[in-house]
Amino acid sequence: MREPGQIKRSPRVDTRFNATLIDGDGSKYHVVVTDISREGCRLESEELLKIGENVQIEVPKYGLYPAQIRWALGNEAGAVFLEPVFLP
Repeated sequence: MREPGQIKRSPRVDTRFNATLIDGDGSKYHVVVTDISREGCRLESEELLKIGENVQIEVPKYGLYPAQIRWALGNEAGAVFLEPVFLP
C-alpha cells in the first residue's frame, strides 16, 4: 500500500552496465546505469549532471534513449525517460 505523498513508479531492476550520456551541447560522457525501469534510471558519472537538462542515453546494441535529468547528488543522478522504455 502506498503512503500519502509517495509517487507510484514502475519496479526498478538493479543492474550495472556502461552507457554514454550525450548532453544538450552534444558532449559525450561515460556513465554507468545502476538501476532501470521503463520510466527512468539511476546513473553514476564522473561529470556533474545538470538537473532539468535534456540528454540522450546511448546504450550499446540497443540505441539512444531521450531523457531528462531529474535529480543529481555527487556522482549519482536520476533520469526520467521522455518515452517509455520496454525492458526485455
